[in-house]
Amino acid sequence: MKPIVICIVGASGSGKTHMSKFLYEGFGIPMVVSMTTRPKRRNEVDGADHKFVSKQVIEKEKKADNILAYTQYGDHEYCALHSDIKDKPICSYVIDEVGLEYITLHFSHLYTIIAIYVERSLENRKLSGVSIERLHRDKKRYTLPPEYYDVIIDNNGTLGDFEENIIKVMSNKSNQKYYEIDGNSEEQTADIHRMCTRYGNRRVRRK
Repeated sequence: MKPIVICIVGASGSGKTHMSKFLYEGFGIPMVVSMTTRPKRRNEVDGADHKFVSKQVIEKEKKADNILAYTQYGDHEYCALHSDIKDKPICSYVIDEVGLEYITLHFSHLYTIIAIYVERSLENRKLSGVSIERLHRDKKRYTLPPEYYDVIIDNNGTLGDFEENIIKVMSNKSNQKYYEIDGNSEEQTADIHRMCTRYGNRRVRRK
């Protein structure tokens, strides 16, 4: 079976990173930590939130043909590597629309791509403390139509509501039981694949 990559998309402050961490803590689904050339923000941890690297490091990965997804915000580059998901039956990756489209068009033969959009209002994103600069930048971001996504998750209630919505999406049990990945368990890995692939890989070569 192809490895599953859960791609989480949304505007700044929508809850993308929280969802990725929640999938890890609740379901045991590992996170892909992307590389970036931008400066580290306050409270960010190198190697956990991002891998903060030089442009030369990313250029080296490009030459090695190891780039899974790539995007650029202003002068700053972001990317994930094929080697980041090697030997992982399933993982989550916080990504933007450009990166999602790229990975879908170019690597759907290698991975099952599940596209999830986190929806949150501008007002709630302002209240969460997102800077005016980032909110302004989001107005210019490339967008994809709603039908491009396998799932759209609402995050306009409480944090508990958001997590409950994530559980409903990720669980294939009526009691919404948490799953944990055991890399050595073929049966459990197969169950995780069955759980997730009902949301499918329906965007293969979609334009």
